[in-house]
Amino acid sequence: MQHRFIPSRFLKLALLVPALAATFIIAACSPQHPQSTFGYAGPVARDQGELFLFIFWIAVFVFIVVEGAIIYAAIRYRKRDEKIPKQVHGNTKLEITWTIVPSIVIAIIAVPTIIGIWEQQRGAPTDQGDILEVEAIGHRWWFEFRYPNQEVVTANEMHVPVGRPVNIKLTSQDVIHSFWVPKLAGKVDMVPLNDNLIWFIAEEPGIYDGQCAEFCGIAHAHMRFRVIAHPEEDFQNWIAGMRTPPEPFEAGSSAQQGQTLFATHCKTCHTDDSWRQDAYSLEIQQQDSRWATWLADIEDSRIVSAPNMTNYSQRHFLGAGIKENSRENLIRWITDPNDIKIGTSMQDHAAVYQERADNKANLSPQEIENIADYLLALKPGDISQIVAPLITGGTPEERGEQLFISIGCNACHSLDADTTIVGPSLVGIADRAGTRTSLSADDYLRQSINDPGAYIVDGFTNSMVVPKIPPDQVNDLIAYITTLE
Repeated sequence: MQHRFIPSRFLKLALLVPALAATFIIAACSPQHPQSTFGYAGPVARDQGELFLFIFWIAVFVFIVVEGAIIYAAIRYRKRDEKIPKQVHGNTKLEITWTIVPSIVIAIIAVPTIIGIWEQQRGAPTDQGDILEVEAIGHRWWFEFRYPNQEVVTANEMHVPVGRPVNIKLTSQDVIHSFWVPKLAGKVDMVPLNDNLIWFIAEEPGIYDGQCAEFCGIAHAHMRFRVIAHPEEDFQNWIAGMRTPPEPFEAGSSAQQGQTLFATHCKTCHTDDSWRQDAYSLEIQQQDSRWATWLADIEDSRIVSAPNMTNYSQRHFLGAGIKENSRENLIRWITDPNDIKIGTSMQDHAAVYQERADNKANLSPQEIENIADYLLALKPGDISQIVAPLITGGTPEERGEQLFISIGCNACHSLDADTTIVGPSLVGIADRAGTRTSLSADDYLRQSINDPGAYIVDGFTNSMVVPKIPPDQVNDLIAYITTLE
């Protein structure tokens, strides 16, 4: 009985293991999985996926041929008696054949692979819309995203427009990381002191999961990010929002108290107001300074490079993409980051965590809630309700130039005729106005400022937002703009 039972158990196990393996393999290839490389959402991922399948089926064909030949030889020429078989010491034709055929197979694989690498390394195509330039910097263990042309800085969630090429310069501040958004493009390393390049086009709106794909330390598996693809108008609104002051807080509210606590305990490492004029260059300088300070005293530094928190309430996730950005999770995060993500630099170095033996925040529960309420209240205000600053003194042109900078016109309109940021360059606008309408340059500009959707230049969208500007300041602004030649 035992001799019959054991083989039966062995046979069941032998059938179960391949079945489980096949299930896992099929599940891993599901296009619906957030990090599946088979669920293409852009041309780069599609080209890479199709190249993989092309090579895969060639490999399957080679496997079948080689394994078939081995099985055929093993059966056809198996030992049948004690007679010593004829000894063969070489076959020139056969050897030439199995040298040439693999070379041809390798060439067939190599040509499209090299073409694909070259296409990726050439950068984003210039014939599929205005290219969005982004700089992605890897930190332990979070991602920083900079938009140099829009002068916007954010962290862990990269916003892009649908249907436009996105050119991303990759680097790292500390160790080697790797930038990977499976549904949009393949993996490219982020190497300190060495810029790499990746580009993609998101074909559909949505949130795409990203991941560091290079082992970089204790929190590597928790170093995630998201690419959020918007329709063009929504993307422009996001950019405008990142340059817009937040809504004011009520006096004595939890958010206002949290603002004071944040400034006391968090602002040394976290920026929360890069919507301000000239804040972009300042933020880069601050990040470099934070890094240098930490590097000079790695063990005892109380300053580290940290994510930008501007408009934090718009984030979908916290802890570099680990948890949903909710009040409950944020309070847990502030109280004890290690409870959510082990190894954070914040908990290792920030003074507020070094004052207790258990390394939890040395704040009362109410203070922690106030900071959470402040961060969750950080959202752009309604720019149409913001009044332009009062500027006095100087000529109309001088006042107009100050106003142009103070309300952020230069964040979207270049003063270089050959450079496009978000909107068209304003150099020579006075001369061009007459060719577009029957209005004078002054009337054309006045109507465009008061009603941004009145005249949309071909190739651009109706995305300009302008604060309330008194008529006399509109005149100063026009006086300055008409001098741009």
